[in-house]
Amino acid sequence: MIPLVFYYNWLNRFSFNALAGAIDAAAGLAGLPIRLAQTRDAFRGAASALVARHGRAVAALSLLTPQFEEMRSLARELRADHSGRLTIVAGGPHATACPEAVLESCADIVCLGEAESSFPALLERLLGDGDFRDIPGIAFVRDGRTVRNPGPPPVALDSYGSFSPSRGMFGPIEITRGCAFACNFCQTSRIFGTGLRHRSIGSIVRHAEALGRGRSRIVRLLSPNAFSYGSPDGIGLNPEALRELLAALRDAVSPRGRILFAHFPSEARPEHVTDDTLDLLEEYADNDEIVIGAQSGSPRMLEACHRRHTVEDVVRAVAAARRHGYKVIVDFIFGLPGEEPSDVASTLDLIGTLTGLGARIHPHGFMPLPGTPFAASPPSGISPAVLQALEEIRKRRGMYVNREEILRGFESGAGPA
Repeated sequence: MIPLVFYYNWLNRFSFNALAGAIDAAAGLAGLPIRLAQTRDAFRGAASALVARHGRAVAALSLLTPQFEEMRSLARELRADHSGRLTIVAGGPHATACPEAVLESCADIVCLGEAESSFPALLERLLGDGDFRDIPGIAFVRDGRTVRNPGPPPVALDSYGSFSPSRGMFGPIEITRGCAFACNFCQTSRIFGTGLRHRSIGSIVRHAEALGRGRSRIVRLLSPNAFSYGSPDGIGLNPEALRELLAALRDAVSPRGRILFAHFPSEARPEHVTDDTLDLLEEYADNDEIVIGAQSGSPRMLEACHRRHTVEDVVRAVAAARRHGYKVIVDFIFGLPGEEPSDVASTLDLIGTLTGLGARIHPHGFMPLPGTPFAASPPSGISPAVLQALEEIRKRRGMYVNREEILRGFESGAGPA
């Protein structure tokens, strides 16, 4: 049996949890051991140990765009150490959007988009020394050119787990996949589509019960747009489905358990933060804080990003959440393509209004992500005056992160998906 090691760092552990759940569901991979390595050195060391013991191994990487250079360097070292004996498989948003570059520098095989079916199928072929090149949803190099196989049908979430209880790989429960809004800076709709797929309430409850058996008191719900659960189009709300979901979870979670919704790793769209949705949170969930995506305070930039909400929607959402007693974090992106000083001034004005209401902001630096309409658009830049304005906000305790984290975020361009 070929041993498998995941580069299981904090940026991609949720993706690997889901892959482990998919492996658990594959009959041909029963009992497949997975080594988890949380640092670069640990990953390289685990790969070396597995190759030394078994003669060969599979190493799995999940790439976000800000990680590409690190992963390329790491793969170069692994290939130098174990040429021909280590198969490197990559997935994630950057590998999906740029398989040619990833195959050239990081991986032997790329799983494109959703990998719940392609990755286990690939492992089964590798275990049996079979030809993997007909598997849907993968990319590889043949005769010096990249081959992209057509993808499998969209994943039915109920067919796979969000995590692997048998391996102790716990995390948030993915309740919805896909996003109807297709913001121009975001990869989510390009990878998972604009049609929403919802996990059934029964499956979500079973996940929550598994968390309880794993001695986790916290049930986090994962969705690109928290309040979209049950919505047929992802734009309008389905309050009945939301209530049914949260009520079923409340019944399933122990009295000491905590349900966290509309909070990290999810956020809520501002137009969906209403008295009705906040009433549901108050009745059934346990978080005292919510995260709202604003991204800009400029109407012009909101339109350019295809956000499909207004500045007024953001103010109304924060005011409503504060009336209900919630602490609020609001995401903003600075350096968006085409952003003018007047747009930045509008954003800072909005931030002043929101912090005046008691919200904190979470600023990000724009990074062009491959596969998005803004992929070829360079960041507009972040001036020293903006950094100084943000520092003043931080000093007034209106910031979610500290100065060093702000600077790192702006340097890496790491922003919301």
